[in-house]
Amino acid sequence: MAKGSVLLADVNGRDLALAVVRPGDPPRAHQELACGSLRELELHLATALAKGGHGELIGAAVCGAGPEIDGAIALTAGDFTVTQSWLRAVLKTPRVTLLNDFAACALGAPRLANTAMTLIHAGKPAKNAPIAVIGPNLGLGVAGLSPHRNDGWVPVVSEGGHIDFTPGEAREVPVFSALQIKYGRVSAEHFLSQQGLADIHMALGGDTDSDDVILSRARDGDARAREAVSIFSALLGAFAGDAALMFAARGGVYINSPLMERFGDLLDRAAFARRFSDKGRMGAYVQGIPVYLAIGRCTLLGLSGLFSASDMKYAADEVKFLDC
Repeated sequence: MAKGSVLLADVNGRDLALAVVRPGDPPRAHQELACGSLRELELHLATALAKGGHGELIGAAVCGAGPEIDGAIALTAGDFTVTQSWLRAVLKTPRVTLLNDFAACALGAPRLANTAMTLIHAGKPAKNAPIAVIGPNLGLGVAGLSPHRNDGWVPVVSEGGHIDFTPGEAREVPVFSALQIKYGRVSAEHFLSQQGLADIHMALGGDTDSDDVILSRARDGDARAREAVSIFSALLGAFAGDAALMFAARGGVYINSPLMERFGDLLDRAAFARRFSDKGRMGAYVQGIPVYLAIGRCTLLGLSGLFSASDMKYAADEVKFLDC
């Protein structure tokens, strides 16, 4: 077994989830840190390395909220860019993997323990079938996972959270109209995000409250807040069904985000299920697809799977080999 550690990090432009583990081990605990700049990220990484705990750094896997293009991610919710070359310099290791956060989230889905999943739409997952992963939070993350041979998975990256979105029920029409006035073009992310929940609530005549306040009011029985949550639930169901169709995700759809964990039992499952399966001639296709709410940082779990217990330390002159 390798002696050393690997660093796992999930950065979204505002926050950072960070863990240092032995290669091959899942992250059993992680830090949640404020991180709104490249300088803060560098300080947090340096602090994590200084603490050590498992020996010399073997490598790192970092994911970010934004498209990975030529070894760089411009964070959608931040004003800085993370690059693979910068991470290699800061971490002083050639073995650095940089990928989209929901590609990492998708890689984590098959590694989830049963206790980390809650079934929110009944169905039976097909064997060796693709999986879809979505997550409404600061934005709307989307990715797929395709089976590879008999023993692996290949993530399918996507920016599907930015697709055009349309109302499907009468109560959604005024909400869409309000958001079109505010934003012009509206995408799925405009509704299915923290800000989206706030905008839905405001379109119903509510105050400019945060998502936490709206969820608290809904939990206290406030009718407008509960209607906002119900509309959000229906739109989430519609988008989850679309993701199932786009990725042919007969292996299941996984929803993973801190926002959905805060929803808890407020999720309107009837509205979710109604819109999930309302797919016209393809309704029967999605009807039997299970949907799970995944708890915890699925991204870090996915990143940990990029290493194994047999991994060893590489020298700087082996960078080209590692990039092949």
